[in-house]
Amino acid sequence: MKEKLFISLLVCLVHVATVWPQARVILPDSSKITTNPDSLNLLPRQVEGISDSAMLPDSVVDRSLSLDSLAHDDEVEMDSLQPPPRMFHWKLNPRTGDRIPAESDTVIHNFQHSTLADGYSVAMGHLGTMGSPVISKIFSDRGETETFIFNNAYFPFLRKPDEQLFLNTRVPYSRLNYYRSGNNQTREDRFNARLTTNFGKSLNVGLDVDLINARGHYNSQATRHNNFSLFGNYLSERIEAHAYVNLGKISHFENGGITNDLFITDPDAIRQQFNPRDIPVKFTNTWNTLGNNRFFLSGRYNLGYYEVVKSDDTVSDDTVKVRGDFVPVASLSFSSSYTDQFRRFLSHDTTLVNVGGVSMQRIDQFYPNRYYMGAVDDSVRFSSFKNIVALSLREGFKKWVKFGLTAFLEYDLRNYSMRDTVGTGYAQHRESAVTLGGILNKQQGENLLFNIRADLGVLGVNLGEFRLMGDVQTGFNIAGRRTTLSAEAYVKNLRPKYLQENYFSKYFKWNQKLGDTRRVYLGGKLHIPFTNSTVSAGVENLQNYIYFNRDRMLSQEGDNVQLLTVRLDQDIRLGVFNWDNRVVYQASSSQEVIPVPTLSVYSNLYLQALIVKVLTMQVGVDAHWHTKYYVPGYEPALLQFYNQDEKEIGNYPISTIYANFHLQQTRFFVMFYNAASKLLKPTEYFSLPNYPVNPFLFKMGVSVNLNN
Repeated sequence: MKEKLFISLLVCLVHVATVWPQARVILPDSSKITTNPDSLNLLPRQVEGISDSAMLPDSVVDRSLSLDSLAHDDEVEMDSLQPPPRMFHWKLNPRTGDRIPAESDTVIHNFQHSTLADGYSVAMGHLGTMGSPVISKIFSDRGETETFIFNNAYFPFLRKPDEQLFLNTRVPYSRLNYYRSGNNQTREDRFNARLTTNFGKSLNVGLDVDLINARGHYNSQATRHNNFSLFGNYLSERIEAHAYVNLGKISHFENGGITNDLFITDPDAIRQQFNPRDIPVKFTNTWNTLGNNRFFLSGRYNLGYYEVVKSDDTVSDDTVKVRGDFVPVASLSFSSSYTDQFRRFLSHDTTLVNVGGVSMQRIDQFYPNRYYMGAVDDSVRFSSFKNIVALSLREGFKKWVKFGLTAFLEYDLRNYSMRDTVGTGYAQHRESAVTLGGILNKQQGENLLFNIRADLGVLGVNLGEFRLMGDVQTGFNIAGRRTTLSAEAYVKNLRPKYLQENYFSKYFKWNQKLGDTRRVYLGGKLHIPFTNSTVSAGVENLQNYIYFNRDRMLSQEGDNVQLLTVRLDQDIRLGVFNWDNRVVYQASSSQEVIPVPTLSVYSNLYLQALIVKVLTMQVGVDAHWHTKYYVPGYEPALLQFYNQDEKEIGNYPISTIYANFHLQQTRFFVMFYNAASKLLKPTEYFSLPNYPVNPFLFKMGVSVNLNN
């Protein structure tokens, strides 16, 4: 059946190519092509009859933009004939209260990509099932290690205050997304929704829901995510307030990977009929559970004055003075957040087996050490109560004030609880951290923009930790097109996390003193609109880098490790034919410490056009590929990725054949995932050692935007 569907879609692609000249096609305006993803909510800078400040008072509309958002500010791609009512989107800097303009997440172009773990990076490692742990194979895409280190493996699915999208909308707005693949036994579902409305011009309240229920195509690999977020903001001339509550829980069954790669690479050698669920795995009835509950409140009070505007009274011919817009001069902000997180690793795979004459539980045979008896039940709980106060001098309140300046003070009280080494209860640990920092930035104008940020640990466990980061951007016009050039640099001295120095569980334990990690980075980026090209390069030096070694134990590399990254984003367009490419070159001075693929490529070949003025269609084939290297392995008992030197993975494309459509406020797609497995032999579609991606399958999804 799958082979027939695959052949049918190929026939459809050929048919589309042959009859295309007969269709009524509206070619996109090349002047509006941009490297930014298109969105249902992207609008030109001015819409006739609607001013930029239609939704908010002039003093509240934040005209300062982040450096990244200014890269193509004068280029807006529109492929919706009925743009939705004006909506403002922004994210919040929790430390300063600054609102950073952001794009809506209602992408049209490559909408089908949003359902895949592969879509989070040019090269991504994952366990196959939707919602499973992930790691980017592009080192520069990885963020700093979180204080609660178990969050790192789920970074795309967690909801943090600085990543929350806040809105201000003219009318009530709803967005409903639903994705589906597989039959009843292997079904993967994801439903996410956003409901938001304004109560007047100043107050907005919204709800985000994200639910994943994936049974998985391999045995004991199901995932379940429940994420609920309630958010709101109040904006006036003097007062800006934001609130955010997130309740999230992730449950993921663990199987430890398959036991025999031949089931994937050479199924004929098995000499029996089987489906993916029949492939033997290391263990069953084992799962990881991760909880994240976050509560956030931020308030900012603006100090300033009202402009005085002179106007002529046509009746008396006298000049009168009228109070104009409010001009903020300085701001005092305060934010408070409470985070409660937990992780539990539990196994009921307790059937007794005999290994080398020793009787043990089935799951125990895969681990050399056992530090307590009985079934596996490891848990860690972490809480953080953080308060921040900041004072800001606003940019541009006078023509001669060319930059903004912010100073902040942060206090973080942290609590840990984990199983103690005696095995009779739980050990408690409390620590605090005080951080002093500042920001100097210029984000108005066109010729030169910069953002310099620094913070220093002055008291507590982060004493001596510091970060000095900066980015600068400039641009110039060539024949009316904006070419941008930017640079970024940072120097960091990072203290090790408590859980990196102290941990106890059934299979792993450590108690060690680690040194500070020092990181120095310098990079730049050039965007050329004439050729739709973006070139970026960066080099980083790391000392005392902390990682998990081949024994799955924490290790620290005392020597310096250098990492070079060069990236090219090249989009080629010829009428309805499009070819988008993302190429990343990486070179690590120590593959044993920081293993990376030398070359990673994402290529997307497709046809795209607006048909009969109502339907946008994108039909094509894409693939993720990287050179072979020792991809990090995944350890379920730690919920961490570790360096291994037993199996190389790569030189195999993870490809899809897809059709993506947009009709007014509705988007939908159909897709065949892992299509190359029907053409290439041997089939080596592994993402991580012992973890193949999903087999060839059909996926579909729909998204509806409602404005009423």
